[in-house]
Amino acid sequence: MSTLRADFDAIAAIGRDPEGGWTRPAYGAGESEAHRWFAAAAEAAGLSVRQDAFGNSIARREGRPGTPAIAIGSHLDTVTRGGPFDGALGVLAGLEIARRVVPGPDDLALEIIAFRDEEGRFGALTGSRAMTGDLPADALSTMRDTDGTGLRSAMRDAGFPVDSPLAARRNLSELAAYLELHIEQGPVLETGGESIGIVTAIAGQKRLAVRFAGTAGHAGTTPMELRHDAFAAAAEFAVGFRDMIVKEGQGSARGTIGIVKTNPNQGNVIPSDVRIGLEIRDASAELLTLLAGRTVTIAAKTAKRHGVEVSHRLVYEAAPVPMAPRLVDLLEAQARAAGHASRRLLSGANHDAGILGAHIPAAMLFVPSRGGVSHTPEEHTDWHHIEAAVAVLEGCVRRLISAEHTI
Repeated sequence: MSTLRADFDAIAAIGRDPEGGWTRPAYGAGESEAHRWFAAAAEAAGLSVRQDAFGNSIARREGRPGTPAIAIGSHLDTVTRGGPFDGALGVLAGLEIARRVVPGPDDLALEIIAFRDEEGRFGALTGSRAMTGDLPADALSTMRDTDGTGLRSAMRDAGFPVDSPLAARRNLSELAAYLELHIEQGPVLETGGESIGIVTAIAGQKRLAVRFAGTAGHAGTTPMELRHDAFAAAAEFAVGFRDMIVKEGQGSARGTIGIVKTNPNQGNVIPSDVRIGLEIRDASAELLTLLAGRTVTIAAKTAKRHGVEVSHRLVYEAAPVPMAPRLVDLLEAQARAAGHASRRLLSGANHDAGILGAHIPAAMLFVPSRGGVSHTPEEHTDWHHIEAAVAVLEGCVRRLISAEHTI
């Protein structure tokens, strides 16, 4: 593991933020430097390296000519002042495995892929969606970061001028399977004492915007029973929404209200307008639909009780993506054979594996996040968990490239 530790330290030296943590935004200087480092390290390990039109770095070790590859991947960008493990660990684990596993003349090829913009500077998972052809047709003209910088402009400045969102679309028959190692970014594994989580599915999402419209009035002169208080309705709705997710979400669904905007937002005025942004996540498309419908019903009943109007719209939805059952079984068997405690669990967060997994067989391994913390400088995973996961992933790759296991 000394080489992997050295790799980790090398990547951790890139993008250190003066205010703390790591900042490697997509197509920025830090992410590009990390991709240059990866290319040099992969070439030193004997792999051929190329970048596609969207800047995804692809390192390859050939097997039998004309065979598809078993791919291992993740990303090298970070959120602002994020942690050192998210994304980078998966790329470096793949590089370490590529040093250890050399396909024979009758084996499948092996690829390590470092994707661009997983974290969402321009909308999340840009690199993997470009590779699968899933970017919107207007992506280059409409996708922008919070400062207003457009995707096309940022890519051009980073040395990737493109005119089509399909410029990096790949023939996915070139990939037999995709594997990804990632930190859990939650507390389940640490709480349970397991070193390894085997992801069963990437949760689907439904995001809704809900608006309560009441009547503004003086906070001191309008009697409580005569008010049409949009915030009072919104507050009651928020409690009802959470209770509904807990009671009807079958223990797996997640519901979050992350946006609340109140107008006029003054201490002495009854709010006339409250806008809420919420999301629901689960591995079941049917349950997502049911919970979204129940959310709308709760909003309508709450609005009626408070004498306000309510409207809603679906802002975004993504279908759940199950991981390939045979790959899940193989990872679990490898963990068991190696004597490592593991559990199956749902990924509530999306990952590049979710994008690839909608097209080809894919699977993910999680390692514990200390304290369940991620996207902060305090993000940490104990190294013995990493060693266990890399060993399990290596065993899986050895089986897959030699066609000992049907995908």
